Amino acid sequence: MQQYMIPKYLIYTLFSLFLIITGCGTSQQIPNQESANTITVDATGEVLAPADEIIFNINITRFDEEASEAFNNHKELEQFLTELIIDQNIDEEHINANPISISSRRHSQNPGFETRQNVAIRLQDLSQFESMQITLVENGFDNFSANFSTTSIEEAHQEALTKAVDEAKKKAESLASSSGKELGEVYNIEYTSSSGIVYRDMAMMSAESYGGSLIEMQRTIPVRENVRVRFRIH
Repeated sequence: MQQYMIPKYLIYTLFSLFLIITGCGTSQQIPNQESANTITVDATGEVLAPADEIIFNINITRFDEEASEAFNNHKELEQFLTELIIDQNIDEEHINANPISISSRRHSQNPGFETRQNVAIRLQDLSQFESMQITLVENGFDNFSANFSTTSIEEAHQEALTKAVDEAKKKAESLASSSGKELGEVYNIEYTSSSGIVYRDMAMMSAESYGGSLIEMQRTIPVRENVRVRFRIH
């Protein structure tokens, strides 16, 4: 009787395929087992930070039929603003100015050239804001805006993050207890930083301390942080 011998390379190939198949089956079982013994909770922490500064955005623009004339007029406004900033004793680290840009434009069907420059100033003395606006308007400036901000943004983010994790733990403990389980240690944490600051007005000051300006009202800025925490359960 003739015997058929299986080549060694075929034996090795079949054995390798067997290991791959059994390995895949094992790797699929582990995550499922882990998922059955964990609970995932989303939570948000919020802190109200004091709105103790104003970001004052000043846009300098000049238009003229001649590029050189538009540029020279712009430089005059820039010089005036520089002198005003020095006069107000505003620190250089609180100023952020973009370079002057100039491009061809058409105003009221008249072709010409327009300059643009943005200057952002952080004012921590809120009383400077209104007086500076009046001075700027009286001297040819007509395009500016402002927003409240806070000097304690980093501390607020850290506190909000801690609150978010604490809130996640409270939710997880409640869910675990309701399902007859005991909450274990943290398995992992996914952190998503807040998209930005949301400004919000708070209660008005008393009539005796209110000086007639809306910016004297008490204001806070809500700072939020979001987390997704996965806990083990027993």
